[in-house]
Amino acid sequence: MRATRGRRTSMAVIFALALCFAARARADTAADTLRAAPEDLPPAGTHAWQTGALAPDKLQHFSLAFSLGTAFGVMTGAPTAAAGAAVLALGKEVADRRHGRFDTGDFLAGLLGAGCAALLVARLER
Repeated sequence: MRATRGRRTSMAVIFALALCFAARARADTAADTLRAAPEDLPPAGTHAWQTGALAPDKLQHFSLAFSLGTAFGVMTGAPTAAAGAAVLALGKEVADRRHGRFDTGDFLAGLLGAGCAALLVARLER
């Protein structure tokens, strides 16, 4: 049983990395807030939903980390496996630093998603 879980986890990590690399290949054509100049962003308060904590970009980071963390945790049966999603969130932001800046808000959204996934997996494993 352990060997099967280990293989599943390895396959999930490989699949997640492949998705990250595929997304990276298309990143040059996608609109990204990291590439927008400050003067191109809406004024503060005018469109707070586009730039605040519930901005679509932050929700994407949260949902991806939550999905990956839940998948890792369910496959391994260990809530701590959801930390793999947090590692991927950190890796994505470190990679973004080379082309723009490290976005703390995006990273925190990823951490929150991974944390919620760990809580869900812990509840499911009871």
